[in-house]
Amino acid sequence: MITIFPTFFTSFACKADKCRHTCCQKWEIDIDEDTARKYRHTPGPLGDELRAWMTTGDEGSACFRLNDQGYCHFLNEKGLCRLILEMGPSSLCQICRDHPRFYKFTYDSQREEDVTLAGTGLACEETVEQLLAEKGEMVFAVKGEKGLLSFEDLLSRLSLSLPRRLLHFHPSFQKNQVHQVLQLLEKTNPIDREWTESLSFMEDHEEELSRKAEHLAESLPPHFLTNLYRYIFYRQLDECEAYDIEDTARYSSESVTFILLEYARTGNLIRSVTRWSEQVEYDTENVYILLDSMWTRLRCEGS
Repeated sequence: MITIFPTFFTSFACKADKCRHTCCQKWEIDIDEDTARKYRHTPGPLGDELRAWMTTGDEGSACFRLNDQGYCHFLNEKGLCRLILEMGPSSLCQICRDHPRFYKFTYDSQREEDVTLAGTGLACEETVEQLLAEKGEMVFAVKGEKGLLSFEDLLSRLSLSLPRRLLHFHPSFQKNQVHQVLQLLEKTNPIDREWTESLSFMEDHEEELSRKAEHLAESLPPHFLTNLYRYIFYRQLDECEAYDIEDTARYSSESVTFILLEYARTGNLIRSVTRWSEQVEYDTENVYILLDSMWTRLRCEGS
């Protein structure tokens, strides 16, 4: 098995208390069985707290309840994890140790070997900041191998090909396209009431937001929008076994279009990316809702 990752992956480090939007909220925090067993036998007051805040999730596994504000109970007022402070990093459950890292698995048919695609999720503002800091088009490394891969090289390495026009993000805010993007996102399962309300607002202000988003797209470094498009694409490359690669390209392009519309609505680029990621990337069912819709639409357009 080989592992591929964007070059900035190896320098990723959690911002902890410097993060403006903690990941220790809203999610159901699953606890792997080994860690749950350790928590059940942790002595003292902290052990009592652990057990008091542990419950059983929808799928029958252990998880933490969130407090009334929707945060993990063990996140202190300074934005730091009490479990790390009092018990050390090794005390964390698997999901808290790994997040926001992801590992997707696919197959290189040309070389007949399994491939792991590694990265960090865009729900993390540090990941977005790393993308923004790239001076040009992002490149990828293969663990244990010399040399770097461009995005096109990466596709070739995985025995995939994409029309040249789809290798870059091309902003388009035509009325029917914007309406289609927003209508499609309405089909996804909302992460919270705010998501539903913001979509409703955007639909009521499509033309105004489209004009503003088009202007904002022109003011951003062109390589950033293409890198964002490709990184969203990269995370779903394993789905090219089930969907046509152009379905994934459309999914990625419309995701960036929505992010720009959200940026026009809020004026906060980083939060617009992380908000989209929370709603879509971190809900696999929502990803499939969108990819299924892309698959259907492209075939209707082609018929």
